Amino acid sequence: MILLTGATGFVGGHLLEELRKRPEVVRCLVHRSRSPELLRGENVEAVQGSVLDRSSLNGPMRGVDTVIHLVAVIREKGPATFQSVNHLGTRNVVQAAREAGVVRFIHMSANGARNDPHFPYLLSKWQGEEEVRGSGLPYAILRPSIIFGEGDEFITVLADLIKKLPVVPIIGRGTTRLQPIWVHDVVRCLVAILDRGDSFLGRETTVGGPQQLTYEQIVDTIISVLDVKRWRVHVPLSIMKPLVRLGERVLPYPPITSAELGMLELDNIAAPDAVKEQFGFDPLPLREGIDYVR
Repeated sequence: MILLTGATGFVGGHLLEELRKRPEVVRCLVHRSRSPELLRGENVEAVQGSVLDRSSLNGPMRGVDTVIHLVAVIREKGPATFQSVNHLGTRNVVQAAREAGVVRFIHMSANGARNDPHFPYLLSKWQGEEEVRGSGLPYAILRPSIIFGEGDEFITVLADLIKKLPVVPIIGRGTTRLQPIWVHDVVRCLVAILDRGDSFLGRETTVGGPQQLTYEQIVDTIISVLDVKRWRVHVPLSIMKPLVRLGERVLPYPPITSAELGMLELDNIAAPDAVKEQFGFDPLPLREGIDYVR
């Protein structure tokens, strides 16, 4: 039996669609006892629990041999902080899995995870990885670059800004390199790890799409897909930082947070052929997979 955390999330929803085609029972950890239609099916069941509550994980973990842990937050809200979810939440799931005798733990982290307090999100992902590495469980860690697809929180937000603004701000020099990878390709990687676990056990596997694009090139790609004309203006980070902090205070859902702005100072790339070399298929280029922004 597989226990899937984050089944109602961006990647989790797509992964569940693949897992429901398989013979194994997929148990989905949910916050509420009433599960959405997505979590119903012949081999799919929903169980109530929370990564924030260690005791709530004992029941859901019974009879499970493989855990796929996807729960994470990219934005903090109330008790759902980077530390509580990405770090301590992973610790809770790891401890429950170890006590239940789980034989394999697949963990989705993030490319760039690092032990650096200047980047709180990436720090929390690294701390979550450390919990997995130190668990004593057979594990595999997948580190994807920026993930795109319908429902994402990066390309979609950029596209919304481009639709609304006649002038598009380019953060800093716009030269930070990213390697966007399609959500369905991330799912293919996770399924491959599930099927060929021995090849990936005990290590971190970093993946990205087929192109290393600068932030400005990504903006240009979205403008091209939207088929609009927009001016671009480079805004120094020294100006962006106070504007973003103000947006966090006054907007219910700001287009960018301080944590996200900080990460845009870092390249987020893998080897150009990472997916092909490690998983045997060619990932989808950004331009071919973002018609959903129209």
